[in-house]
Amino acid sequence: MRVRVDEELCIGCGICEDQVPEVFSLENGPVAEVIMDPVEAEFQEAARQAADDCPEEAIEVDEGAETLLENVITAEVSDETEVEVLSQNIDSERKEVMRTVVDPDLCIGCGICEGIVPEVFSLLNEPYAEVLLDPVPEEFHDAVRESAEECPEEAISIIE
Repeated sequence: MRVRVDEELCIGCGICEDQVPEVFSLENGPVAEVIMDPVEAEFQEAARQAADDCPEEAIEVDEGAETLLENVITAEVSDETEVEVLSQNIDSERKEVMRTVVDPDLCIGCGICEGIVPEVFSLLNEPYAEVLLDPVPEEFHDAVRESAEECPEEAISIIE
């Protein structure tokens, strides 16, 4: 499991650090940072609770394929072939995951990204582009890549 703190939303209240100081810290700045990535099994439930308790919903929990693979490996399965097939399926799914982020400090709101793939980007609510679909469905991967390439301010980042 992985967690991420949205620095734009985090108000530095310290609730997450109080609940799980092994995972979150405010030591280096005014907002929380993740200091254990991925989150070790013994701290996962507490990290989920910290995300639930965050007043600004600034903590995102990603169970991800790694956790599924760990569950498959630790489960008592008598057929090793079945475990191998499941792990191959999880690996192929992992390769297809795409996330995208728009840096609001760089975005000038030109609308090029929204024009290329309005299913993923919108300028309706903010003066900068917002990401509507996270993670990005596979059918939009090429269009999101094109949007990032065409962005005049290089405000769009792709995480694969």
